[in-house]
Amino acid sequence: MELSSIRVIVSRITTKKVPALTLVVVGIIGMVAGVLAATITITSNPYTGEIGTLHNNTGSMTVSDKGLSIVSNVTGISGNSTATFGGNGSNANLYTGSTFTSGHWMETIVLTDTTTGGSHTVTIKIQSGSTPPNGGTNLAGGTITLTLTGPGSSSTGTITTYVDLGVSSITAPMTLYVSAT
Repeated sequence: MELSSIRVIVSRITTKKVPALTLVVVGIIGMVAGVLAATITITSNPYTGEIGTLHNNTGSMTVSDKGLSIVSNVTGISGNSTATFGGNGSNANLYTGSTFTSGHWMETIVLTDTTTGGSHTVTIKIQSGSTPPNGGTNLAGGTITLTLTGPGSSSTGTITTYVDLGVSSITAPMTLYVSAT
């Protein structure tokens, strides 16, 4: 090829609306994006920020741990340690633990009576730190004892227990022990 024909080809490329160098750059970026897309792995971790364990011994209750939240509004809350299961689909709320204070951590536990009748004693112990059950920090003022009365007949009523942990900072992990008779 002659030098003059190369000049003609180069002049034709530079007069195009999209210069050839731009096409080359776009092609390289596309290849890099393709390589990255083929090698990126996404791992879902829905429990980031909450570490802990629920241990339960519940011969007469189904216990469901609904997790931690922050106390934000204390209006109308007074502590209580007794409640009665309602009829089908009805829920009772029980507030216990430390004095409810805005900014404290709060644990929520839902209890369902599986024996449908009589009186039940439920004990809750919540600890934080790395050495439970015998060496962690007791939260919520230590062991909590609740007296719950069953509905007397077949029922799906629940008691939602809100426990003020008495602290605004928790050392992970947190361990929750629930026992019901």
